[in-house]
Amino acid sequence: MLTCSLASSVPAPRILSTLLLLAASLNAQNEIWDSPSCTEDVVSVLRGSPAVMACNISNAFTDVSIRLIAGGQDRTIFKEMPPGLFSRGGWQLQIQGGQAQLVIQDAQDAHAGLYFWQLHGRQRENKNITLNVSASFHRRDKHQEENQGRSSSRKLKQKPPGSRLLTCWPACA
Repeated sequence: MLTCSLASSVPAPRILSTLLLLAASLNAQNEIWDSPSCTEDVVSVLRGSPAVMACNISNAFTDVSIRLIAGGQDRTIFKEMPPGLFSRGGWQLQIQGGQAQLVIQDAQDAHAGLYFWQLHGRQRENKNITLNVSASFHRRDKHQEENQGRSSSRKLKQKPPGSRLLTCWPACA
């Protein structure tokens, strides 16, 4: 009578681990990296102007978190799952696919600071963007400058009460 042994020379756990390693390897080859691309590291705007910051990845976002670190405080502004348009305290966040955009319509000093972006697509990425908000510059028109020049020259000619008159040597004229 002939007998056949069902025992293999390779133990079953070794075969199973080899198959799992092969599956993980094939999956890693099909993995597409997020490759984040964000607004430059520093954004500077005038007070009252819009400020825009954005991050894009090659895959769709699963969630986006944005924290503002300023004045010794660290606060979460958004922690959202896409898609959507979210608003809070002067900030507006739009997330669609692999695009996330933070807009501040009327940037103020309270909006300035370090924005810490936590991006989650297929991988997790952290990005920092600093927002500087500076005083606004209002350009005067020529008519205003002329009128101010006339009124200031009139003020110089008048001597305020209790003041001494200063003389100017010919070199000052």
